[in-house]
Parts: sequence; C-alpha cells; structure tokens
Amino acid sequence: MDDALKAYVDAGLALQGFRLDAATTDEIALQFSRIQAIASTFIDKELPVSLESAAVFRP
Repeated sequence: MDDALKAYVDAGLALQGFRLDAATTDEIALQFSRIQAIASTFIDKELPVSLESAAVFRP
C-alpha cells in the first residue's frame, strides 16, 4: 500500500474525529487505492463541454 495514501487516510480520519482500528483504516486506504486505479483509466481524457454539468458559471 502507498505510504502517502495511508497517511492521507489517517490524517483525514483524525481531522474528522474518527478513531478506528488499524484493520479498518487499512481497508479504507485499500478502497481509496481501488478508486484511484479506476480513475486513472479516464482522468486524463478530455470531456466535451456539452457533457459538463456546469461548464460555465453564471451568477
């Protein structure tokens, strides 16, 4: 498991006041690594403006 991802999860949980055991935080970090792996397959793809839900902000 990526040490940076584990540190991110630990810090995020601590900032939100969660106190979980090591096995649970490891599972959360594993889920984040899975999300990262899925997102890496399309994160660099250009999304057409017509598909953007909020392509232009108008106050």
